[in-house]
Amino acid sequence: MTTATNAQDTIRTTLAEAFPFSVDKFPLSGPDNIRTPHYGLFRSDTAESIGNAVKKGYQPHTLDDVAILAEAALSGFDRTTDEPVMLCHWQAGHNVTIAPSDNHRQAIYGSKDNIFPRFIVRAGYGGTCFSASLGLYRDCCRNLAMLETAGESVSVKIRHTHSLRPRLSELVCAFQRLASKWQGVVDTARRLEATEIDLKEFLQTVYPQVENASRRSQTIAYNRGNAIARRIHRERLSTGRPHGTISTVTAWEAFNGIQGYVQHDATRKGRPSAISRAMTAMADPAVSRAMHHALALAS
Repeated sequence: MTTATNAQDTIRTTLAEAFPFSVDKFPLSGPDNIRTPHYGLFRSDTAESIGNAVKKGYQPHTLDDVAILAEAALSGFDRTTDEPVMLCHWQAGHNVTIAPSDNHRQAIYGSKDNIFPRFIVRAGYGGTCFSASLGLYRDCCRNLAMLETAGESVSVKIRHTHSLRPRLSELVCAFQRLASKWQGVVDTARRLEATEIDLKEFLQTVYPQVENASRRSQTIAYNRGNAIARRIHRERLSTGRPHGTISTVTAWEAFNGIQGYVQHDATRKGRPSAISRAMTAMADPAVSRAMHHALALAS
């Protein structure tokens, strides 16, 4: 087990290596250098403009603020924990996932389909609130997702102030409240697993086809459906489920088939990292539709 001080050191080192730059505020000028009341935010390493114009009194958050959020997240589940596991991603702001200890693993099917809690922190710029969410990591397919529970929000907004350090105890409480929802997430996943559905109908709801769709659109839909079905079949093999017919699946399999396809298989520009693909997938409309439809079928 690591001490709190060692955990803090690990957090700060990880963040400094992932984000070796600051975001600084500079005044913006109009034509002929006319002064304006607006300021811009720029990365110190690339001079890239970040977010929208801000007012003079706006204080951009610092890496220390992100570190404080990570510290609070670790205390949400465990006061003491193993070496912190964090994944970092920059997308016009700091995005960090924090893993508590594996003691919080929960089985959804047998011994090979397990989920683990993840805190997901998004710290953007330009006046947007920070957000902290309780997500899940499914080990058999490396999916990182969020799953809503009945009547419960798994996300909170955190207002940025000049310094978050004096608010550490308040932030710890916010993450503890999120952590308390973990059993609800587990129960929801198990309810989805217990609900059998028709895969073709599910895909048609998540990816509706317009009448008289072009041949190209039909081909894309066909290939996508096959890719999702193949993913579900592979996950059945890896988790020890009965092979059965792929036309009938559980709502849990269907949701993860689409979420996994979007996270791992969908075409993306450039060569995005694994955490970048995961963050993009969590904001994908198809994943949201899949989750809400699966929840409706399992209700």
